[in-house]
Amino acid sequence: MKKFVNDPQQFVPEMLKGIELANPGKLKYVPEYNLIMRTDAPRDDKVSIVQGSGSGHEPAHVMAVGRGMLDAACPGDVFAAPPSDYVYETTKIMNSAKGVLHIINNYTGDKMAFDMGRELAEAEDIQIGTIVVDDDVAVKDSTYTVGRRGVAGNFFVMKACGAAAEKGASLEQLLELAKKVNANVRSMGVALTS
Repeated sequence: MKKFVNDPQQFVPEMLKGIELANPGKLKYVPEYNLIMRTDAPRDDKVSIVQGSGSGHEPAHVMAVGRGMLDAACPGDVFAAPPSDYVYETTKIMNSAKGVLHIINNYTGDKMAFDMGRELAEAEDIQIGTIVVDDDVAVKDSTYTVGRRGVAGNFFVMKACGAAAEKGASLEQLLELAKKVNANVRSMGVALTS
């Protein structure tokens, strides 16, 4: 596959800036943390929903930020988890009176970054709930993964939780909903060539 990029080292920042420019007044880019967020977030009448993973999988997750979806996304570099300090700072920025929900894809780096970011934020009394999405049945027993990966199924979790959060669901209600959706979504990744 051919790609058009300027400087590969600037791909992620340029992409995030472009998303902000394409959504004036709706999305804000915070370059210090690779953060794309809704301009009306956080709000104290709803739980903030945050996700992040490696870049290069667009439209996940940065293009799923908006009303009824994510409140913020903090991606890492291409195919790399976000640094834990990005997760921590994003969580602090998105903190609301109703708490923050982290939606995490089941990858070692993502889980580690979000676990460390959560621990740092919880030390500052930020209320956080986490759901690990693991829909990909193709790698259930793989020796190369931490179990089923979180891939396309995360969009169903994002949408269900995002819509419920907009209607005022509590963090506990969102966690129950996320668990239910995750338990009922399965996908299988298939490649046509190596």
